Amino acid sequence: MDTTCVGAALLPHPPIMLPEIGGAELQKMQTTVESVTDAAELLLARSPETLVIVSPHNYIFSNTAALYTAPVLHGDLGRFGYPELKMSMNTDMELAEEILRQAEGKASLCRIDPEWGEKYGHPLHLDQGAFVPLYYLRQAGFTGSIVLLSPCFDDYSTMFALGSLVIQAAARIGRRIGIIASGDLSHCLLPEAPNGYSPSGAIFDQTVMEGLRRQDLSGIRAMPASLIEEAAMCGLPSVYFLFGALRCMHPSMPVFSYEGPFGVGYGVVLYLNESDADHVADSAIPDIRVRLARQSISYYFTHHAIMSVPRDIPEELTDRAGAFVSLHKGSALRGCIGTFLPMQMNIAGEIIHNAVSAATRDPRFYPVRPEELDDLSISVDILGEPEAVSSPADLDPKKYGVIVMSHARTGLLLPDLEGVDTVEQQIDIAKEKAGIPPQVHPDLYRFTVTRYT
Repeated sequence: MDTTCVGAALLPHPPIMLPEIGGAELQKMQTTVESVTDAAELLLARSPETLVIVSPHNYIFSNTAALYTAPVLHGDLGRFGYPELKMSMNTDMELAEEILRQAEGKASLCRIDPEWGEKYGHPLHLDQGAFVPLYYLRQAGFTGSIVLLSPCFDDYSTMFALGSLVIQAAARIGRRIGIIASGDLSHCLLPEAPNGYSPSGAIFDQTVMEGLRRQDLSGIRAMPASLIEEAAMCGLPSVYFLFGALRCMHPSMPVFSYEGPFGVGYGVVLYLNESDADHVADSAIPDIRVRLARQSISYYFTHHAIMSVPRDIPEELTDRAGAFVSLHKGSALRGCIGTFLPMQMNIAGEIIHNAVSAATRDPRFYPVRPEELDDLSISVDILGEPEAVSSPADLDPKKYGVIVMSHARTGLLLPDLEGVDTVEQQIDIAKEKAGIPPQVHPDLYRFTVTRYT
């Protein structure tokens, strides 16, 4: 059986969508019910072994997404007055652990286990965001296991990264998966809606659905934060997660619907992977940032010049940010050069220039020879904006990189480096790189990193 993501879907989760609860009201959302039913049947026809579900109604943390590692998750709809509606689902623990491993250094994802639940009095459970889609998926015949995540609402880039990392994790262990991005859209489409009425609601929903239809994230990215807040949604992090998955797929879109009968927007979209076999091969293809770095070095060796930024770069490479390019030969570092503040017009240009510098201008190493390039592994780190901190207590060498500054001297150290386990080690190494004397207390800055390999 092919190892792939067989399909990915955006599914709404209002409890009223269940026949036992909605009753005659289901007629008002017939399009949504029919679309979810069709999506479940089409997805299950591809025989996924595990469903990876991101739900915005479980425990939410301000700075990280979460993954739930209870071997069995139970849930019911008692809080909606229907305790008899209950289910239990097994967690695919092997895939859960692999997702956590893949996310290390690349996306903020924390483990929530039963011990955490017992310690804080929050038992791990299936919330409505998982329960309602699973109701229809089980009706369609799903008997496999799940991996349940909750999103980070303050960092959509984390959710985008996780979407593709989940597929990479599944490919690594040979798991056939389906992805369920659970989320409702605006909650303020009508005066009687849960959050009252705002004209921003319809604008938000139209923008999201058009982006999903075109498989184009640019319009969604461009929405101002004020519009998103006024739309009173819960599903946007799940949408970003879905887009992250789509970049690893060859998707067709057999199901697409939208309606808002109760003042809440319900969008249903199913993407099926049109070539499982092709996707298996593509899972081994490095991220586009890494491919761009390798292409830049190869171009320099051939033309003895810096290549131009390609015209067809994806939207996420048109922003500006610092970037580091690291070269390894086996386990040994072969070159690493970067910029903590952007020096080029966009991220693509930053990668192109820094890749050449890592290969030819790292003073610690002889320049890379053209015949070495095929033997090198390349990683690209995209840096968040540096943030001043008042003391070393605000640092974490596994989570944050550090910048030390004293007069004209500046040193930087990336996060999560082997052998750098304490804040003191991190600061001392950065000071040594900058030539700052040990007795000097430099200004400190921290930054986050998204790593691509």
